[in-house]
Amino acid sequence: MNYDAVIDSLRPEVERGLSREEAVVALHAAGLPIIYSIKGISQLYGLSISDAKFTVAGHPVWRSVAKAAEPLHDELEAYAEKMKGGGNPDDL
Repeated sequence: MNYDAVIDSLRPEVERGLSREEAVVALHAAGLPIIYSIKGISQLYGLSISDAKFTVAGHPVWRSVAKAAEPLHDELEAYAEKMKGGGNPDDL
């Protein structure tokens, strides 16, 4: 199922009271990758991307994926900080 179809199928359920946590499970079960699940939660519930990321990445169905991405996330944050300070990206 494609992203738009999955989101369209969940809208009525969200309107009937589907919780964010239940929606995360439904998006995961539909086979959407984590990034599209974050986007979907943001759209379905009117959340910021940051809040949607917290909701999705913190859910048990995505916890292993989020945990595996932490080193890359930390490295990107260090890179951004280094670049803000005028550092050389090759020094990382």
